[in-house]
Amino acid sequence: MFEIMTPEQRAKYQTRVYAGGIGGGWAKFKIRTDDNRRRNASARERTELSTTAGGPKLSDRGHRGAGGGRAASVGKQPELRSTSVHAAGAFWPWSVGAGAPAVGPVIGSHLVTHAPVSFGLLNWFRRGFITAPVAFVLGLNGYGKSSFVRKVILGAMAQGVTALFLADKKPDYRKIVEEVAGTDAVVDVGYAFGHINPLAGGVLGSIIPRLAAFPDLQLRWLEELRGRQTETVSALIELRRGQAIEDWEESIVGSAIAILFDEKGFTPDEPPLLEDMLGLIIEGHPQLLEDAGVDTIEDYREAVRPLRRSLRAFVNPKSRFGRIFNGQTTHPLSLDHPAIGFDVSHIPNGDKKLRAAVMLVCWSDGFALIDAANALTDAGLAPQRFFEAVMDEIWDVLGLGPFMVDRIDALTRLNRQIATGLWMITHSMADLETAADGATTSRAVGFLERARVKIIGPIPEKEIDRLDGVVTFTDTEADMVTKWSSPPPMTGEQPREDQPAPPPPGTGNVLIKTGDDPRAPGIPVHVIFTRSEIESGVHNTNARYTDTPAREEDAA
Repeated sequence: MFEIMTPEQRAKYQTRVYAGGIGGGWAKFKIRTDDNRRRNASARERTELSTTAGGPKLSDRGHRGAGGGRAASVGKQPELRSTSVHAAGAFWPWSVGAGAPAVGPVIGSHLVTHAPVSFGLLNWFRRGFITAPVAFVLGLNGYGKSSFVRKVILGAMAQGVTALFLADKKPDYRKIVEEVAGTDAVVDVGYAFGHINPLAGGVLGSIIPRLAAFPDLQLRWLEELRGRQTETVSALIELRRGQAIEDWEESIVGSAIAILFDEKGFTPDEPPLLEDMLGLIIEGHPQLLEDAGVDTIEDYREAVRPLRRSLRAFVNPKSRFGRIFNGQTTHPLSLDHPAIGFDVSHIPNGDKKLRAAVMLVCWSDGFALIDAANALTDAGLAPQRFFEAVMDEIWDVLGLGPFMVDRIDALTRLNRQIATGLWMITHSMADLETAADGATTSRAVGFLERARVKIIGPIPEKEIDRLDGVVTFTDTEADMVTKWSSPPPMTGEQPREDQPAPPPPGTGNVLIKTGDDPRAPGIPVHVIFTRSEIESGVHNTNARYTDTPAREEDAA
């Protein structure tokens, strides 16, 4: 044990410190050594008081004895010199992925840092991370696009957001709506599944009488309703014809709707049918003659002949369109449900026109419900509500012709002022490039460009080139998202036919890109489901292929 100098000895050396030369240096060394010994002695005393008899004792180089870790010598720490840019990379050596803000529900883990990742479309918008609550999800089939959306929206519903699954084609979202809101919140549309009336006005039409005490507000929303009905009927005619409707024909449709409600005695509780509209157009009306730009009833009837033919397809009870659209809505929507889903899977896959027509009407009804909630809020009759609307498989409508791009744009009209987040989902940029002319294609691609959040799942290498100019990838990100789409190996041990097949390697992985800055890295995430999600089966879209319960990897 080293001895500590007495006060007299320290005073003797302290008088020599300022003498200079070898003697002064030696005095400084002795004083510094004595200081170290005094500190170590104090530490030993504290340690001996806090340790049991026979335990490790503290020395100036660590604990001695059993269980200790005394170092015989302490090496010099390495020193490095670097620029500020390279040093930052040394301390944070992840070349992919930005820090994920802890805002919104937790959806999974960061693929590089393994830190938890939180994401919520409305959460991020309200915190200012994105400038508009619009998300576009793009990725190949079977890798978890819909599961990612369900995961995020489940968290949103837990925060009081109403989810609208507009036109569920497969269906991917029926199970989640039934689990959260009950079977009454699912609207079945298709052959032998009732009717959906494009002239009914939905929830928006039903609440307009409640706005009688607010004349200006009532007029505003009434005009919005009439415009939405006109857009929907015009879109149906375009789908039936396969080409755009004439401008004067659209004017006749709008005027006919107004005449039916204002003059013919129809009300939101008892709305007209398409056959009533056709009957009015056949009968004629001074306003309709003016819209057609003719002076005599004979010229008018000749002019509206193509319009009458188009509408008759939606009236004939033997027509597939007539069996769905020419009848009062069988299952009206309600603002009471926390989630609503339109199941259009009953329509055969080969009947693309009918499926697209049903999807358009469902979208229109869903957005009318959002308008109704906002109208009640504006009147002070209800608190503000928030919505997230999912438009899946939009390629199914865009592929019918360039004229449908305008209709989708007109039907949605979603923006940050109406407290609604919008999800658009498709498989490839090629789905948006189905238009015959470049101008219309650019408008379709604009759906992706305007999305403030772009969710990229596994995609092939060609998709990177298609996305060039719209989504900017680093080389590492491009390599990552294309490798996710690699199929599993077809050699080695294979599962039996009665067992669920293992998912592809990239299943459940997505890259979240925000903003327009090409230098901003995305956030690579692996989506993780809770046990309650797995046991409920809401993410198992392959239930028909197996009799076994959904496993975690199946749901991914």
